[in-house]
Amino acid sequence: PESSSSARSQTAIEALGVGGRLAVLSYHSLEDRITKRALVAGATSRTPKGMPVELPEHAAYLRLLTRGAEEADAAEVAENPRSASVRLRAAERITTTKGSTR
Repeated sequence: PESSSSARSQTAIEALGVGGRLAVLSYHSLEDRITKRALVAGATSRTPKGMPVELPEHAAYLRLLTRGAEEADAAEVAENPRSASVRLRAAERITTTKGSTR
């Protein structure tokens, strides 16, 4: 279910220390959508529009390492047909979040 996958994604992100990296391989579009939402949420500032200064607690805490989802290339798919559906997304923790000890 989406909620358990979402919770696992959030748990993995919270376990990262600053400078830690997370790479996720998704084999189904729903898994990829959940992963994308979790990573994009962490990489997006939540500071309200019109604020002159970004508040630290609203700052992005992830930096996306992939632009969109990386897909297997033609050579990989030829060697391993099951890789055709895989999507790779990765992010790096750039700061701590409220309540985080890492």
